[in-house]
Amino acid sequence: MTGMKRLIGLPVVVDGKQIGTVARGVVRPDGRALLGLVVREGIKSSRFLPAEDIGMLGRLSVIGTKKPERMPREAGYRLFRVTDANGARVGLVTDVMLDEKTLRVTALEISSGPVDDLIDGRWFATAFHVRSYGGVGHVTIPCRQN
Repeated sequence: MTGMKRLIGLPVVVDGKQIGTVARGVVRPDGRALLGLVVREGIKSSRFLPAEDIGMLGRLSVIGTKKPERMPREAGYRLFRVTDANGARVGLVTDVMLDEKTLRVTALEISSGPVDDLIDGRWFATAFHVRSYGGVGHVTIPCRQN
């Protein structure tokens, strides 16, 4: 399991050549799997490496099977606010945990705020539902037990 934040800055290698670095990851609108990676290539505009073209997510690099393509409209999608089933605001999604082999989302890292992060730390939600509103995903979790 790896976090999408850990992928930022990793080199992307296709056909034995480094073609850029990972700028960020993008999840599908349902929040259940990786849609792809935004790849930055020096001063060129960013490109998009779809999940089906990712051969391997490694600890030191990302191996692609094809060159990145033009950025799709969905590349700006982000998970954001988190509420519980009663509608109470719980926090924000700070990271997405992925299974390296299947590229499926296994958990969401949630921050309740800076003070709560210092006292209790960030926590992970494995049961969640995502509703899309344009380029932002609103996450709903079952009521949290303290």
